[in-house]
Amino acid sequence: ILPDPASSDFPPAQCQEIDTICISPAEETLAISTDRGQLYSMNLSSADTKRDGPLHFEFLSQPFHSNSITGLSICIRKPFMATSSLDRSVRIWNYETKELELNKEFQEEAFSVALHPTGLFILVGFSDKLRLMNLFIDDIRTFKEFTLRGCRECAFSHGGHMFAAVNGNVIHIYSFTSFENILNLKGHNGKVRTIDWSLDDHRLASCGTDGAVYEWNTQTGKRESESVLKSCSYTGVAFSSDFKTILAVGTDLTLREIQDFQ
Repeated sequence: ILPDPASSDFPPAQCQEIDTICISPAEETLAISTDRGQLYSMNLSSADTKRDGPLHFEFLSQPFHSNSITGLSICIRKPFMATSSLDRSVRIWNYETKELELNKEFQEEAFSVALHPTGLFILVGFSDKLRLMNLFIDDIRTFKEFTLRGCRECAFSHGGHMFAAVNGNVIHIYSFTSFENILNLKGHNGKVRTIDWSLDDHRLASCGTDGAVYEWNTQTGKRESESVLKSCSYTGVAFSSDFKTILAVGTDLTLREIQDFQ
């Protein structure tokens, strides 16, 4: 499939190779998948298949990411979900209508993404900076930059008045009103992989490649509880629904529930 220069859709950067083809039972529609993870369709009844030149393919539903997804964030007050990817794009999806709301391509790969609870702002981590952006109807535009290199994990608090961003083994907490760095949470010996805010935003859970799961006080910056298992490199952490325990999962393929250091 050749990129269509006249199309208002998001043309891929290069030609796509077709992987599979199937035809509908009535033989009216042709559906294809490509090596860049896209699904297209073509109306066979109206297509003049005898003509020379490229055929016109339309997206079967909407364009998908064509490389690994690196970050995902769900909005609290709007039916939005944001994804970042190594294909250098950030996409906003509407999970009620199942449609792609916004697609923005950047000059470099996006490592992490976080939606503000209002659905009006978005944080995106790049190799050189963490960018805070406005979400418009048809665009995503930067209005504040933070010098955090290679931020692979970031998250807004539930109230939206703070956000946390990871830089290696340090978690930086910023005020969303003043944009000041108010706390730096230090204690992990390896890279921090995941962070999760408690519902009242007074606590933050984190896990890392060092096998540590920590619970932090976001008012004082002190570590309130910890669980270290050096044989496991943790990849995900979350508070339980009642926020009394912490759930963690890692390379030993075991889901752990941690409470009172146990």
